[in-house]
Amino acid sequence: MKTFIFADRIDTGLQMLTDNSCAALLPIAGKTVIEYTLEDLARAGIREAVIIASAQADRVEALLGKGERWGMQLDYFPSRGAEHPAMLLSRYARELEGQFLLIRGDVLRSSMVKFIENAATVTEPLTEARIHGAAVGVCLCQAGIKTLETLSWPYADCPGVTAPANPVELMDACWSALDSLPAYHRANLDVVANRYPGLKLAGWARENGLTVGRGGHVDNQSLAGEHAFVGRSTRVRPSARLAGTNVVGANCFIDSQATISDSVILPGTYVGENIEVRNAIINGNKIMRVDSGASYRVTDRFLLTQMQTQDSSLSARLANRLAGVMLLLLSLPLWPLAAGGALLKSPATPLRQLHLHSNKYRLDDAHEPVRGTFTSREWVVNAPLLQRLPLLLAVVAGHINLVGARPRPVTEEPSGSDPWEHIASDIPAGLLGPVQLDLPDEAPSEEGVLNEIYYAQYRSLQSDLGYLLKGLRAMFSGRAWAAHGQTRAS
Repeated sequence: MKTFIFADRIDTGLQMLTDNSCAALLPIAGKTVIEYTLEDLARAGIREAVIIASAQADRVEALLGKGERWGMQLDYFPSRGAEHPAMLLSRYARELEGQFLLIRGDVLRSSMVKFIENAATVTEPLTEARIHGAAVGVCLCQAGIKTLETLSWPYADCPGVTAPANPVELMDACWSALDSLPAYHRANLDVVANRYPGLKLAGWARENGLTVGRGGHVDNQSLAGEHAFVGRSTRVRPSARLAGTNVVGANCFIDSQATISDSVILPGTYVGENIEVRNAIINGNKIMRVDSGASYRVTDRFLLTQMQTQDSSLSARLANRLAGVMLLLLSLPLWPLAAGGALLKSPATPLRQLHLHSNKYRLDDAHEPVRGTFTSREWVVNAPLLQRLPLLLAVVAGHINLVGARPRPVTEEPSGSDPWEHIASDIPAGLLGPVQLDLPDEAPSEEGVLNEIYYAQYRSLQSDLGYLLKGLRAMFSGRAWAAHGQTRAS
């Protein structure tokens, strides 16, 4: 089924949030709006889609890529903004054959899987989803582009609608147009409170209505409300207080004695000591009150500020793989030595197979993103440095980083009772890191987990460069060349 996802909204109701973004890229409890849409389409069996984008089109494409995360193939088509689907698709193609689905990727809704499945079986030329009588930007067309001229489409200039589309009212569903700051604020809190059936939060659900993203840390003693979401790599000090329902985005830091009540803290925000935030949206040093409509900036960086976050962009990943290529080339003189030693020790099987968790994600059977796996090798020799040479190929392929947590075997799964193991298992793996370089081989596994969590929380470019230098120095140490039990990656 041909699918078109509209992310071309030109809107002024969210100007305070969309100065350098667009509505489709706004974060809602750890994911952008359009990511929820793509997850829903993947669960409905949609495998190909065209993204219609105008403002910030380059950022939309940089985030979504070609759709591999959802098992989809994504293409892109430019919009002039506020175009009606009938006009836009006529530019895309003179005619479209068969069924095609239109869906707004900058509107938040409950899951549309059942609507898509049921609408595909009806014979109406145009079937539109509505919630509480409102058009929510989901439509299935079976009779060509011209039929769309009667479609009531959100955030589009309609060229004279004379007849309503055939609506299908969705019961027990929820939606938000995200057309104002209060609407955006309410949508975040409602998603965390599980009022949007079918949407999956980007984190691990703990007790007391708390959901924590990868690498996030918050103590139960900080919780004084019904629901809270704490994003990946976010830290909430034990003496801080989360009251009511709150969303704290990724890479945030909530300092001692701070009180957050019924608020949304956007990614990369530092909230200082003894600060009280209530019924607001906080974006760096910018406060937007949703009850009074007031907005203002805080100039004191010790109270509120935008923190520098770790760059996980495409350029950073490419730089990591390029560095892996350079190290691989530098290591070429060692490969004959490793191969010779392995053939002497084990002529029949000089290479041992490793099945490890990858830094790349895939969709499981429920169309949820889970960490993928890959197969690598290690030389059957005593020297750890020579053993792990084949893992440089995994760095070049993007399965692991140069610096990160130790690569975990597929057979090693976190126990259900220890939240620290779940957090540590989601930290990106690397060839070098705190466990590989700082701890003795006989150190308890619990110590390794805590070291990795600490590393992920305070990771920076400077710390990664430090581990690279430490790794280079370790090449000339006895530990790199002496036999000392089983390697940590095996």
